[in-house]
Amino acid sequence: MNGGSYIALSGILAEEKRLNTVADNIANVNTVGYKSTEQVFGEFLSAKSVESINSGDDKPLADKAYPVVLGSYTDTSQGSLKKTGNRLDLAMDGGGYFVVQTPDGIKYTRNGVFSLNEAGELVNQEGFPVMGTNKKPVFLSERGSNITIADSGIISLTDPQTGSETYSGQILTVDFKNPEYLSKYGDTMFSASKDSGGPVQNQNPDILQGYVEESNVNEIKGMVQMIDVSKVYNNMIQVLKSYTSVGNTTINTIGAAV
Repeated sequence: MNGGSYIALSGILAEEKRLNTVADNIANVNTVGYKSTEQVFGEFLSAKSVESINSGDDKPLADKAYPVVLGSYTDTSQGSLKKTGNRLDLAMDGGGYFVVQTPDGIKYTRNGVFSLNEAGELVNQEGFPVMGTNKKPVFLSERGSNITIADSGIISLTDPQTGSETYSGQILTVDFKNPEYLSKYGDTMFSASKDSGGPVQNQNPDILQGYVEESNVNEIKGMVQMIDVSKVYNNMIQVLKSYTSVGNTTINTIGAAV
């Protein structure tokens, strides 16, 4: 396989990764709290190319550079806020993440579709407990009471019979120095990473009760990306086929009986 074939193959592999990412984003266009993933691409220079550049030789090389995926990051831009009227639906206007306890440890999410389990714990859609500022699961024992959640996350329960109000804890929210480098855990949860930095409690959250944050995926942009990826991928396939055809022709010609 010649250098040109390797370049075409590298392009095909890179576009496959890009295609998977775009498809995953589009599939989650209606997922509450979803954050789209973006790929970072670059070029890998061959040893011949590096040697040529160092020597000052500007002659073109067939295997000059290979397209590669350098990594990925999360687009943390805020999605649209949608009013639901559900008293346990929460959204954050601005930065920050809710904290949930999972079997794999503490995770972070912008998906605020919460409910109460049989034990009276506030849980997310996967049934994982939502944590309070006391670093324990939020527990609401007064069923039937009116639940009010302030923008600070403070929870108040109001007895509909007497009108008396009871403090029932505060929802914990945190933020990160570099949230775009959080590691995805499922569709809408994240784990802290070395690059994201550790969680820091958000001192001034802006929590909206009765709202959810919609996916930040731009469906039109995603479809355009899908078309672009398909075109590039198919072109790379044709280039690889051309190099293969040339190689086979060369082998058959040289190997033919004289």
